[in-house]
Amino acid sequence: MDVDKIIKKYNLDKEIIEIRRHIHQNPELSEMEYETAKYICKKLEEWNIEYIKGIADTGVVAIVSGNQTGNTVALRGDMDALPIDEKTNLDFASISKGIMHACGHDSHVSILLITARIINLLKDELKGNVKFFFQPAEETIGGSSRMINDGCMENPKVNYVLGLHVDPAYDTGMVGIRYGKMYAASDMIDLNIKGKSAHGAHPNEGIDTIAIAANIINTVQTVISRNVSPLNSAVCTFGMIKGGTVRNQIADNTSLKGIIRTLDQETRLSVREKIRAICESIGEVMGAQIEFNVTESYSPLINNDVVTRVVEMNAKLIVGEKNVVLEEYPDLSCEDFSYFAMTKPACYFHLGCHNPQNETMVDLHHPQFTIDENCMMLGVKLQVKNVISLLNEGA
Repeated sequence: MDVDKIIKKYNLDKEIIEIRRHIHQNPELSEMEYETAKYICKKLEEWNIEYIKGIADTGVVAIVSGNQTGNTVALRGDMDALPIDEKTNLDFASISKGIMHACGHDSHVSILLITARIINLLKDELKGNVKFFFQPAEETIGGSSRMINDGCMENPKVNYVLGLHVDPAYDTGMVGIRYGKMYAASDMIDLNIKGKSAHGAHPNEGIDTIAIAANIINTVQTVISRNVSPLNSAVCTFGMIKGGTVRNQIADNTSLKGIIRTLDQETRLSVREKIRAICESIGEVMGAQIEFNVTESYSPLINNDVVTRVVEMNAKLIVGEKNVVLEEYPDLSCEDFSYFAMTKPACYFHLGCHNPQNETMVDLHHPQFTIDENCMMLGVKLQVKNVISLLNEGA
């Protein structure tokens, strides 16, 4: 059956909006998506779609199995909201003060649900299986990694993974695609410098941890400018510094907190170790003790070229070649879809969600962020087409 006929027959244009508005009005923070998961399961039960709940605690994995054996394709939609007080004045604005779907995850869940419904209606024609990952905690602890640890990629074993994110930088009807490196790895730095206190008028009698911190901050930037290729990208930012208690005393302790962003694992490890070496060397030369700790966060998101080609060709068929943007540069933000992409060939792409008749554009994570709801069914059509292509032809 033709997808457009299915959408019309079951009035799915209306249903996807109803689903999105319900989820938008009832947002839940990371690791607290219990009611969202219940709502998803209720919809899956209505449509007779098999599912497993409790994956990574609040996650849900649905599965549709075709009548013929073949590949297994997985689609991901993240569920969590943000600790932001909504200021959209929508009729269906959040009823939970201080919590808002400001990153479009309400639309991601809606797209995934309606995609699952259509795929289920087409299951007699499918060669293989389709899994639907309703994922918690994208905004915080990396729920994708927890879902993988709980076995979402197994039984049946997943061959390909697809994900999308609504993007207000593009008008509805546009799709942004990038080959290779797309989002950065993120590492968190915690640096503590221990020196010796003295009167500010007699700095020679102390070990000035604020001066040492300033030296470290300046020197660390040479790691990026002189150790990373100009054709590659990396960032080291110290966003917090705390030291000293009074203006006329040498601070005996200063702490810094920052991030490192890199686009591949080799650069990630190299930059991290060079920054550590600089901090420890400066501390040693200036007589201070250095405590340097790195906490790994999300890995780099690298799209598979062959799977990305499938997405590109399908996007051109659905929205037209002129509306498909091949993104020139990666983004040094991070995205936990990267863990899926590290496990199997994958593609993550951007779905335009800005209403072209609206002159202003509000970015993600803004209290006034909303989407043009017309974008969602385009996302559904793209994902249905991508699934069928990967099942029928592989990558």
